[in-house]
Parts: sequence; C-alpha cells; structure tokens
Amino acid sequence: MPALTDPDVVAMRDALSYPETNQHFSRRRFLQATAVAGGGVAMGPMLSHLEAFAAPPLRTNDTILVLVMLSGGNDALNMVVPHNESNYHALRPTIGLMPNETLNINANVGLHPSLVKLKARYDAGDVAVVQGIGYNPPDFSHFTSMGYWMQGWGGPAQPYATGWIGRYLDGLPNAATESLYAVTLNTNGVPLHLVGNQGRGSALPMSVDGRFGVDRGNQDDARLFDGLASFAAAGQTGLGRWGDTIAQSHAQVLRLAGRIAPAYPQNPNSDWFARQMELVAGLVNHNLGIRVFNVTLDGFDTHTNQLQNHADLMTSLDAGIEALFTKLNPSWAANVVALTFSEFGRRVQENDGGGTDHGTSGAAFVVGPRVNGGVYGAQPSLANNSLDDWYGNPSATVDYHSVYATLLQKWLNADDKQVLGKNYAQLGFIGSHP
Repeated sequence: MPALTDPDVVAMRDALSYPETNQHFSRRRFLQATAVAGGGVAMGPMLSHLEAFAAPPLRTNDTILVLVMLSGGNDALNMVVPHNESNYHALRPTIGLMPNETLNINANVGLHPSLVKLKARYDAGDVAVVQGIGYNPPDFSHFTSMGYWMQGWGGPAQPYATGWIGRYLDGLPNAATESLYAVTLNTNGVPLHLVGNQGRGSALPMSVDGRFGVDRGNQDDARLFDGLASFAAAGQTGLGRWGDTIAQSHAQVLRLAGRIAPAYPQNPNSDWFARQMELVAGLVNHNLGIRVFNVTLDGFDTHTNQLQNHADLMTSLDAGIEALFTKLNPSWAANVVALTFSEFGRRVQENDGGGTDHGTSGAAFVVGPRVNGGVYGAQPSLANNSLDDWYGNPSATVDYHSVYATLLQKWLNADDKQVLGKNYAQLGFIGSHP
C-alpha cells in the first residue's frame, strides 16, 4: 500500500485526474495509470498476498490472542525476581534486585519495579505468571531458539515451513482466503508462527498516513479513487482479463483502506511499543475479524549495561499492556488474552560488562480479564549444585508447549494435539470463556 507521494502513484494520479471528457475516466487513462504504476497500488509490500482483504466479524463469544514477542532473550530472573534465593544475589552483586525494590507477589517472588500497572492487574486477578519456561536440550542461538518457539511442534515429523498459530489458522473456515485472521505489526514480513499450510497472517503497517485510498482531502486524489472504483464497479474495463483484474485489485485496496483506517489512533502514544498495543486495541474495537495479533518489543539481548536498559524495557512493556487493555472497548476486553514470550532467559551470573549472557529458562505473563491469576510452574533452583556444569544455567521446569496447549484448548477452542503434534500437560491459567 504505497504512499500517495511515491513517484509512480503521483504519475498515476495525474494520468487519471484530467479526463478528456466530462464522463468517467477513459479506458485509455486507466490503461496509462496502471501501466505507470505497474500494479504497485494493489501489490504493495505490506499487503501483497491478500485475497479476501477481510475475515468474518467476530461473535461475542469468540476469543482473541495477542502475542508479545520480547525479542533478544529476556532476563526472566530480573522480570520475575526470586528475591529469597541467596544465590541470585551472590551471582548478581550489581544487577540483582533486592526484596525491598521488587513488587512482591508472594513471599518468594517479586515483579520488576517498573511493572507497576501490571502489578495492579495481578492484584486484581488478571495476570498469570508462568515461571521456569523453556525446552530441552537448550540452544543459545537467537535464530534457533526463536525458531523452536515459533514452530511449536513436538510430533515426530518436523513441519519446518509452518508455525503453531499458522496451523491453528488452518483449522478455521476458508483459511486459505481469509487473510485477516492473524496480523503482525511493525514487521516487513509475516513471521513463521503465523504461517500455516493453508492459512497465513498478514503484515499491517504502523501508520496509514498518506497511504493509497486513505486521505481524500486532495481533490485530485479523490477523483483518482473514484475513477478506479468506477472501473471495478462496471465489472469490465474493456481491457481484457488483466485489466479487469487490476481494476478489482485497486478497488479491494481502496475498500481495505476504508476499513482499517478508522482503527488507527489519531494521537498515538509516544512509546513505540505502547503505540503497537494501541493499534491492536483499535483493530479489535473495529471488529475486522482478527483472531491473533503479533507485536514485538526489541532490545532484550542485554549483554552490557543491563540494569538501566532492562528497566527501560520493563517500563515499555508495562505501558504497552496497560495501553492495550485501557483502549479496548469494554465489550471486547473480556475476549482478549495477551501472552509474553522470549526465545530464552539469561544466565544467572552477571558478566563483567554489567549484563548477562544467553541462558535457558524464562518466564511469561498471561494477561486478561478471563485469566486465572497467580503463579504457575516452579522457579528453577539457583543453588550451585542445581546449575549445569557448562554455563551455570538452571533447568527449565515448564515445557513451553504446555503454555501453547493451554491457550489452544482452553482459549482458542482448538485441537492442541493436532496443532502441536502431541499432548502436553495443561496449565490452569485460563478461567472462564466469553
């Protein structure tokens, strides 16, 4: 969906905006315009594969999942702090958080002090904290570890080309053509976990300002849009099959622009991650039929200067989750659950640069009005005799597949075994259903 200032689009607008007669734009003008643009209006990089440009509107009892990817390897031990573990403080003399600094949720665990609003939601029963998440054997590569999380397969044959949400989408009606069942924001492509054999998510831009079909304030632009729509409405352009196809594609982009533009915040939040979450809320409120959202908060590869950097990231995470649930219309809030995840945790012992290196077990938040709040899973022991001999990492106590299985079965009403390849133990963090 290119901007109206792109040279090709300007040329196309000029070709269409000055008709030779007072009738509808001539077919010659249309042909000139589509030749100049090369079909780029309909085939912009953000929406190039869309077919239906829509999904069926959600019903009042349908559920929505928001995936929050903490990219880089989040330090779970400073997000969900085991402040009563003596070895935590011994191995983190400068970056460890003291019990009087954390937002305590029980006698053994406290949240990072930047997570003030999330702590209030935890106190209200709307946040589940899952400790000790990981997989075995662990891998310390960002690429490989995130690949495991995105693929989410535990069966005997590896479906490398699909992800767990994509396989969930495969089970929805008309999965191959309903292109807005899942969307990702702030990316130039669709990540693996949204790709199925039939279904596939779509990438939406963070802003539609100046995008084709959105702003009709300029008279020439408005005439361009109306001219393209008139050729599509006529059914036949007189230019053959390809001319008809291009006209319909242009009209579909115009219809999509009209549908999604109102969902974009007029005065977006200054925090980049909160802006993503505000957009999620807007898209939910306008009921475009989206079942799964994917958003990303980058910067968690905190090898150096972790104390301040991680605090800033936790502040953004807190603001983003709050923005999502405060911007949701009350009629939709109970239909939404958000899950945070990261490719791995960080090592227990801090390094010489005031940071931490790649580790193993992590932690996740599950947030929403229908969540059974509390702490799930066991915090891995940090005692020296419990850490591995190579890097001093704790062992994971919760298989990440169990988190997925719970969401699939209890929230998305999907066959978790079919999506994940085998049965996994369920956790109890999902309560009632809308």
